Amino acid sequence: MKNVVTFIIILFVTILKAQTKQSILISHKYDFQKEADSYNINNMFKGVLMSSFEVYFEEEELPIEIAQNRCHAVKAELIDRSNFLVTRLKFVIKDCQNKILFESNEVKSTDKSTQMGYIETIKMLGPEVKRYIATKGLDKKTAESINIQSMPNEKVVTEVTKNKLLEIQNGFAVLDAAQKVILQIYKTSVQDFFIADKFGKKGVFYKKENKWYFEYYENDKLIKEEFVF
Repeated sequence: MKNVVTFIIILFVTILKAQTKQSILISHKYDFQKEADSYNINNMFKGVLMSSFEVYFEEEELPIEIAQNRCHAVKAELIDRSNFLVTRLKFVIKDCQNKILFESNEVKSTDKSTQMGYIETIKMLGPEVKRYIATKGLDKKTAESINIQSMPNEKVVTEVTKNKLLEIQNGFAVLDAAQKVILQIYKTSVQDFFIADKFGKKGVFYKKENKWYFEYYENDKLIKEEFVF
């Protein structure tokens, strides 16, 4: 009986570990940034990663198992090759010994606004995150054979309805016509840009051309919902 109980416990722990997202560390300030969280780049990058990872800023308090052993997590670094005409970004994922596990394709935006250029390029890194997840554990040859074009990136705009805002701690709750909470948005250091959570679907909420949008990934598709207030 004792052996059976032990086996069940081990099996249960194994299943839990299999269902747990991999932990990843990111920074509040990368080499190309003059100050922490400039243009809200780091928080936006965190929002993109959250659909696939448990994300932590390495400068903040970490879960004890990671704090005691950084090898329980991987880390992601943003690399910026922008100039005054084009915003160019990519990221690399490294292990605790700084070995590169994955290097994303470079994405770019020609938007004249620096802020919008970063918003667009970081959103475009979403499929690259999914590509890493899809290739994790595969041999190098198989991983290289997976083309980014095979990862769907379809935008879907939902039906527009009239919404209201209710102030909550660090942000707002978005209400529908029936006064039901349908989305929670949290303030960032950038005006009209929020980190959003829709019942576990995490993404970004922002204003563009006097319209409000919530964007997130679902089944490898970029979903874009428009909100009217």
